[in-house]
Amino acid sequence: MVLLDSIKVSGDVKDIKKEDIDMLCRQIRSLLIDVVTMNGGHLASNLGVVELTVALHRCFDLEKDYIIFDVGHQSYVHKILTGRKECLHTMGNINGLNCFPDEEESRYDAFNTGHASTSISAALGIEKAMRLNGSNGKVIAVIGDGALAGGMVYEALNNAKDLDSDILIILNDNEMSISKNVGAMSRYLSKLRLRPSYIDTNIKIKHLVEKLPGGGKGFIRFIQKTKRALKSFVGQKMFFEDLDIRYLGPIDGHDEQMLESMINKIKDIKGPKLLHVITTKGKGYEMAENDPVKFHGIKNSSSKRKKIPINPMYNELFGRILTDMANKDRNIVCVCPAMTAGSGLSDFSMIHKDRYFDVGICEQHAVTFAAGMARDGIKPVCVIYSSFMQRAYDQLLHDIGLTNKHVVLCVDRAGVTEAYGKTHQGIYDIAFLSSIPNMRILAPESKDDMKKLLHKAAYDIDGAVAIRYPYDEIHDDLKKLFIETATDSGISIYRKSNNKAILCYGRMVPIAVEAAEICDASIIKITDIYPLNYDSLYAILKSYQYIVCAEDVIYSGSVGQRLESWLYKNGKNELKLSCINIDENSDMKGRVEDILDKNLLSAQQLSKILNYEKT
Repeated sequence: MVLLDSIKVSGDVKDIKKEDIDMLCRQIRSLLIDVVTMNGGHLASNLGVVELTVALHRCFDLEKDYIIFDVGHQSYVHKILTGRKECLHTMGNINGLNCFPDEEESRYDAFNTGHASTSISAALGIEKAMRLNGSNGKVIAVIGDGALAGGMVYEALNNAKDLDSDILIILNDNEMSISKNVGAMSRYLSKLRLRPSYIDTNIKIKHLVEKLPGGGKGFIRFIQKTKRALKSFVGQKMFFEDLDIRYLGPIDGHDEQMLESMINKIKDIKGPKLLHVITTKGKGYEMAENDPVKFHGIKNSSSKRKKIPINPMYNELFGRILTDMANKDRNIVCVCPAMTAGSGLSDFSMIHKDRYFDVGICEQHAVTFAAGMARDGIKPVCVIYSSFMQRAYDQLLHDIGLTNKHVVLCVDRAGVTEAYGKTHQGIYDIAFLSSIPNMRILAPESKDDMKKLLHKAAYDIDGAVAIRYPYDEIHDDLKKLFIETATDSGISIYRKSNNKAILCYGRMVPIAVEAAEICDASIIKITDIYPLNYDSLYAILKSYQYIVCAEDVIYSGSVGQRLESWLYKNGKNELKLSCINIDENSDMKGRVEDILDKNLLSAQQLSKILNYEKT
């Protein structure tokens, strides 16, 4: 019998015999490997939490208890155990399962997550609401060691005791190695502290000491200092205890029986508590264990390209150009929050070790850190994914924009991205960056654009500047189609028609070229997208009877919206302009091509719109 087949709804895993749990975990891993390697998604992180997730589901009642997964990369096992096994293969596809926890998808997904370091704050809020509503349910936050670097975590930890919280925090540590001696002692101390007799004795001693002259405060301080010194000596972490959060562990995160035993012992202890669990990313799949970075996020094997890519990806080209610039200019430094390989910065980080700063999953710190360096003549280039850049909005406004610090913000993964749903879409960056004082926004489309705009941002612009680019291949073969018309305005034209045109930039340029071939439209390409040179742009556009502005971002704050506003304010409403943008309420799962087509931004859809207008 396949044990997994017996799990239909939440709670069924509790009926599995203890002696069969290891077999169940092997079956879950097998399913994950089969589905994710074919369908795409997050593999290594989920393989690492199989036993932990099974233990949590066996120890808690999800009809009244809640598990919040930080980021949500590691939530697939949870989805399997809550009745979504048969749909797992649809993950990331249009109308399929979300790659992250989704409250609309299942009542067992307690909180929508996608970004790091949010789980403890959310858990505290959920628990407080439950208590106000008279519920005695329990709340568990599962957070990785990487996410623990985010400042929001410490704001939540600092508040946990004051809220009289009983939450359980699971620290899923899949990076740090702990020596055998220290680990053995830590496990021993944790087991000791969990004995009911220890907890009872601890309370009795405290009450006894309080009866000593002066409340026994001097003696208590002596004991506390001795306790801290001992724990420090044996490697026990005191930070959490200083925040009045009971620290337990570390324990083996792949020993399901130990996990169950430990969780059952601590779940009813009053006050906030943290269980430190050691796991291995990619556990049970040798290739993923050996290369957890490569197997963190896997592309859909059925994803199709019209041709084998012959040009580099935007991020790869960016990394090469920046490295070359840094070879010639020692004032150029690079700041990146934990996305070295993903942002094309592996070579830079090795060649310029003293000028590369990976600050961890700390986007807010990254931006202000860069602003601090910019104050004294250093040229910081701060590279952050679009969907993560929004986390540092206050720092962008307060520390860069208002003081006009010369920081080059490189916005990677701008526009629509594949498979991961709403939380990872780069469709908001133009909207929020264009609201930052003194900000300029550039968008390259070719190799020449990338090189020219990076140099422009570093040497020709004195203040805040952002360069946005998608996770896509650069179609450099298109550059011969465009004729530069205004050097300072960054406007180029590919002329095929005198009555209709597509206004676009970045990723949308090759799509527009394909559409233009179908319906004989001209293309107006821009690289300086904020602020727009309205006069130069209008001088070109006014010769066309109909213009479509195609952007893979939301309408609010877009080039099209700002152009429409300018036309209206300046009494130039004779220009017939239609804006095609991403509907932020649409299903943002699936291939980039599918999402664009659904939002009328494919070549076929754009050509239909232009041909319809012609008729």
